[in-house]
Amino acid sequence: MPYKNKEARREYYWKNRDKINEHRKEYTSKPEVKKKIRERDNIWRNKNRAKYKDEWNLSKRKSDLKKKKLVFDHYGNICSCCGESIATFLTIDHMNGGGTKHRSKINNNLYTWLVKNNFPTGFQTLCFNCNWGRHINGGVCPHKNPK
Repeated sequence: MPYKNKEARREYYWKNRDKINEHRKEYTSKPEVKKKIRERDNIWRNKNRAKYKDEWNLSKRKSDLKKKKLVFDHYGNICSCCGESIATFLTIDHMNGGGTKHRSKINNNLYTWLVKNNFPTGFQTLCFNCNWGRHINGGVCPHKNPK
C-alpha cells in the first residue's frame, strides 16, 4: 500500500495496529515462514558475526549493570563490614554461606536471580576483601576477628 509520506504510514499503522499485529502474528507463526525467517537471520548473523557479537555483548553488559545497580540499591551501596563504598569493590554475599552451591544451581546469574526473586533476605553487600576473608576465616571477617 503506497503512502504519500512517512507520517501517513505511521498514522495508518496507529489506526490499524491491532489488525496489523494480529496478521503479523498469524503470518509469522506458519512453519514455512518461521524457517524462512530463521534462515534469513542466520545468513545475516554469519555475514555480520563480529558486529552481532559486539552488539550482543554491549546489550548484555548494559542489562547486567542495570540489574547490579538495582541489587546494590536494595541491599545497600556500602560494605556492611568495613564501610567500603566504591562500587567496583562491592559484591553480594550469602550471609549463611553456601554461595558456591547456590550459584551453580542458578547458573552463576546471582544478580538476575535476586531481581527475579524480589530481593530475598539472607544476602548482604560486602567488599571483595571482606567476602573472601569470611570465606577463608570460617565465616568471620578478619576485620571482626583479627589474629
